[in-house]
Amino acid sequence: MNKTKRAIAATAIALSCVSFPVAASASEYDEIFQQRYDAPEDIGVLGQFVSKAVEVGQYDQAISTLEQHLVKYPRDARARLNLATVYANTGSWELAGRNLEIALSVGDLTPLETKQAEELAAKVKGAQAGFEWVLDMTVGVRSTWLDVEDRNRAWRDRQDWNPFAAVNTALKIDLDTPLNDVLVMSAAGLVERRYEDINQGGDDPTSLFVFDPVSGIHAHHRGRIAATLDKGIPVVDLDAMRVQIAAFGQFRTYNPSVVEVALGTSVRLIVQPSVDTSFYGEASYANLEQSSNLTGDHRFGAEVGASKRLSHEHTVGMAARYQREITDGGTSVNRQREVELNYAGVMPFEILNLLWTHQVAGAYGDFRTKDGAFNPAVVSAGTGNYWRASWDHAFHLDGYNRIDLGYVVRESDYDGAGFFDPGSMSHTLSMSFTKSF
Repeated sequence: MNKTKRAIAATAIALSCVSFPVAASASEYDEIFQQRYDAPEDIGVLGQFVSKAVEVGQYDQAISTLEQHLVKYPRDARARLNLATVYANTGSWELAGRNLEIALSVGDLTPLETKQAEELAAKVKGAQAGFEWVLDMTVGVRSTWLDVEDRNRAWRDRQDWNPFAAVNTALKIDLDTPLNDVLVMSAAGLVERRYEDINQGGDDPTSLFVFDPVSGIHAHHRGRIAATLDKGIPVVDLDAMRVQIAAFGQFRTYNPSVVEVALGTSVRLIVQPSVDTSFYGEASYANLEQSSNLTGDHRFGAEVGASKRLSHEHTVGMAARYQREITDGGTSVNRQREVELNYAGVMPFEILNLLWTHQVAGAYGDFRTKDGAFNPAVVSAGTGNYWRASWDHAFHLDGYNRIDLGYVVRESDYDGAGFFDPGSMSHTLSMSFTKSF
């Protein structure tokens, strides 16, 4: 192969792997695999096959193809960088580091490729030292339109525009065990400016006398820190089984007079009969005694769920959740039950060469509450039910930048007394940008 063809080969492979891949279907992969089988020396087909193999998760095929190319051209820096990227995706940090070292020493990378190689090298170095660190920073805005139904006219329709900023970070420490046990230290925080009027416009929704002293624009804060031990369990007939034991602390402001402070723990068991099927169950407890104007002192929760990957592009799942809050005296003050069906997939459309993923979820539940988080003046329990549907989209610009779009619709109905029948429907649109470091 002459120098021109070699340059074309390097460019084809670089474009297929360095740029973030566009979604590919299994049928497309099979088609390009056959093309490569029929024309193994075709440079264009070579690059396309590597790209499709990465997209559908066939990392072993991508690795073997790149390795074969590097047997002939061992100083192809771009191919080395791409091979290191694939090895990193599979957790083969030593091989990733070795190929990155060669790629950087050759010196044929563009400034952008050099930056990518250096960033990946730092990640590889951390992983080889036994830890990985991630940091995501997000800014965005939510717009909520609230349509209320209330015969006593205590609640009011409104439109809100709520800017927010969030940060999420985690440090994963490899405990160097045969079952790949890890300790994860995580922290998250969110600040959001939004209008608050308790219970969506008034005081007790079943009362003719409305007094709402905290209506107005407030800065809401949420935060959470957690330490989680992710431990493998030896299995024979299953693909994997893991238990995650966590201790956490969290806070949340509902309005200036209602603040939740929770300290708790949770245990989650994950069972994977196969690589495509997963089941989980979780139990949690949180102490709420340090909160302000919450009627509950203790919160108990339980959740079970399952997911099934139908193909490389489609996954379906379901979950059932239960939560109850009680006082120190054992009186139940809040209860919520919910079932959810969800789907996650990759859009088959190419928009500006971006990977477009989306999630669809629908849920139904009921509640019974005296909680001041909803209404600090309510002295008798309010009951009702709700349904919720959401559609979230993620546009991956590359491995470090993402744009998210979301839509949520929710309808809530309170069980009113007499001719009162309060309820509401809300529509929320959100857009955000996330930068990963």
